Amino acid sequence: MLIDLDIVNPYFRSRELETLLNENNVKMISSPLEKALGSDLPYISSQVFQPFLDPSQSAILDLGGDGVGARLMRQFFDYIRIEETDLLLCINVFREETENAEKIIAMIRQIENSSGLKITGLINNSNFIRETTIQDVLNGQSIIREVAKSQNLPIVYTGVYDKLSQSGEKLEGELILLKLYLRKEWL
Repeated sequence: MLIDLDIVNPYFRSRELETLLNENNVKMISSPLEKALGSDLPYISSQVFQPFLDPSQSAILDLGGDGVGARLMRQFFDYIRIEETDLLLCINVFREETENAEKIIAMIRQIENSSGLKITGLINNSNFIRETTIQDVLNGQSIIREVAKSQNLPIVYTGVYDKLSQSGEKLEGELILLKLYLRKEWL
């Protein structure tokens, strides 16, 4: 299950790929409004509680990546099974808010304070979209490794565009091969 809670500043809407997700056995939960595909209205379906009420259900919640989005986690406090929950921070060091270790650590504090939960791991998603080189991913890894060490957190995943996956470089965490679905060729 993928729950799209990124209602604060949704540049890319997971709900735009609902058909593809369903075809791959991933249930999409987003706005309950019909014909809301292109809207940025802050409506959340009551179905977002489903994975908290059904322990057999696995879910990824997209909170948007900052303290404002993370605040939404507080509504689930009565339902969260802490020992079964990971709060992962997905980091692109080529964004201004997370361009260095100090800013990433500040983001971790902001998300933890806002959500009431502790970050349990990091994801290296350092990229320049289609212009990404393996060296860009490795540069991101270097910065994120510094944060991981200072905060005693693992790098759980590294996202790499599938065209770069054969580079032979040592990347930390489980490798996730990425394909672009939401970014049109002309963007």
